[in-house]
Amino acid sequence: MTTIVIRPKNKAEENLLHRLLKKMNVDTQLVEESIPNFETRKAIEDVERKKGTTAGDSKELFTKLII
Repeated sequence: MTTIVIRPKNKAEENLLHRLLKKMNVDTQLVEESIPNFETRKAIEDVERKKGTTAGDSKELFTKLII
């Protein structure tokens, strides 16, 4: 299972990402915790250790997902 951690800049970007990922048949889960849970922390650490992929914005994310 692949985990994608996204920190939207605002509510509009959050809604856009949710709709686009839903159209791509990607399950999404919104985490609204002040302290990230275990899976979110692990995904963040993986990206920091270069085991994951980083994206600066939604356009870059979808480009990387499609390719």
